[in-house]
Amino acid sequence: MTTVLYTGGTGRMGRVIREGLAGRYDRVVLFARSAPEESLFPGEEVVVGDLADLPALVAAAAGVDVIVHLGGVADEAPFDEIRASNIDGTHHVYEAARRAGVRRVVNASSNHVIGFHAADEVLDEQAPLRPDTYYGVSKAFGEALASLYHDKWGVESVLLRIGSFRPAPEDLRQLAIWLSWPDGIELTRCAIENGSVGCQVVYGCSANTGRWWNGDAGWAAIGYVPKDDAADHADGVDRTAAAPKYHGGAFTAPDYEGGIW
Repeated sequence: MTTVLYTGGTGRMGRVIREGLAGRYDRVVLFARSAPEESLFPGEEVVVGDLADLPALVAAAAGVDVIVHLGGVADEAPFDEIRASNIDGTHHVYEAARRAGVRRVVNASSNHVIGFHAADEVLDEQAPLRPDTYYGVSKAFGEALASLYHDKWGVESVLLRIGSFRPAPEDLRQLAIWLSWPDGIELTRCAIENGSVGCQVVYGCSANTGRWWNGDAGWAAIGYVPKDDAADHADGVDRTAAAPKYHGGAFTAPDYEGGIW
């Protein structure tokens, strides 16, 4: 018997994940700012609320086993906007999990927490945080918060450092960090269902031939085995831009303002 609560479940990633896992869990709660226009999948219910409303989150989390936290601003934005949604909002998710007795949070972190590492570095789960945007800073905060809530209050976390979640890679950088839709669904399933993990960083990418991440430890911890390879789509990517200098590519530019995905 598993009950899952999604924040951001109606967003561009959340919809794909929910569809791929539809019918798998006994009860699925969508915590959303408004009722979705599309039809719900079997076992789903909607609780209308905002990440700013901690009491509403606590109420929605009652009886929930796992929160899949995909909500918040998904692009670079002014810091005040990032702070309200991704920093304060993520704190509310973890505090709601603690108060409601939720066993685990599957937290959508991001490759942007390590964006200022050089592109020729192969990183593992112990790589120092070097965020490339305010968005990346907010995800680094989420990883630190997860550590606190595990060490102090026992809330487990799987921290998914998600790469480029698209149907196919679109440029040279994405050949290294692409996460296919089927692999993303499987990654989330493993993060929800595996045994005790504590607080575990897991790189969210497919089995890309030229990937920048050695995610073996995190993958083993949750039993994730990716199947797709960005190299199979190499002929279709845009090669007009120069090869990226950093993991974050164009996101590291001083004048960069948006377009995280």
